[in-house]
Amino acid sequence: MGNPPNAPWPHQPGQGGPPPYGPPGMPGGFPPPQPPRRSGAALALGLAIGGVLGVLIIVAVVVFTVVGADDDEGGGGGGDVQLRVGKIAGGAEAAPQEDGSLVMARPGVTAPVVDIYEDFACPPCGAFDRKHDPMLKQLVVEGRAKVVFHPMLIFGEGAQPAHDNSLRAASALRCVGDGAHWLSYQDALYENQPENESSTGYTTDQLLSLAEPLGLTGGGFTSCVENQRYAESVKKVSQGYISSGVQGTPSVRVNGRTLDSSDIESSEALRRAIEAAP
Repeated sequence: MGNPPNAPWPHQPGQGGPPPYGPPGMPGGFPPPQPPRRSGAALALGLAIGGVLGVLIIVAVVVFTVVGADDDEGGGGGGDVQLRVGKIAGGAEAAPQEDGSLVMARPGVTAPVVDIYEDFACPPCGAFDRKHDPMLKQLVVEGRAKVVFHPMLIFGEGAQPAHDNSLRAASALRCVGDGAHWLSYQDALYENQPENESSTGYTTDQLLSLAEPLGLTGGGFTSCVENQRYAESVKKVSQGYISSGVQGTPSVRVNGRTLDSSDIESSEALRRAIEAAP
């Protein structure tokens, strides 16, 4: 199976080992360029240089306001997590869905729809997040797009430890019921992504530790993460995405059309593709 049109270095479904990062036919391929990990100070400095208006918008988006949320997100009685719409600074909302996805939009904004399929153990997904996440949140706050995140498991069971890393992370995110907390936890997962597919990461202890600064410390949440309550659901939903035509991660669809690699080369290119969608 060749590379999907919108992911130069994809992780493809069901692979038993590390994905071929290089072009098709090149033995072994080559690793994708990895942007340096962002420290809090480096991120703040980068935003400060990015332009006054853009900075104000982005900072407003990244700071979440949680309304009516407590610290026991995981359904203390062992039942399903109670899903709540989270309020984002700037008037947008973040709404977790029953299938594990999350819809981020201003009330009343229904198009264009930007679907993002992501695997937390996939290094190109981390690079995509670092490159595009601020711009996507800015579009949402401006009311110019509806963004839907679709965490999924793209690695086959033979691709260890990446398969288990991904499954633990996606399952833990399903334990977060409030939409604003969900987005903050997703940011923390990418910020602490394993170095590569051969590195064990997203251990249970780490997943719980990353949640503590967000106030996710209740017994229900802890139990949900420790027991990987949503692991089977993550597998089922992921197979559904693959059956629908998702060939690798990250994948981006705008109003149902899968974007080409040129459309995601830069934040400006992705913005143009979104704004030009019919």
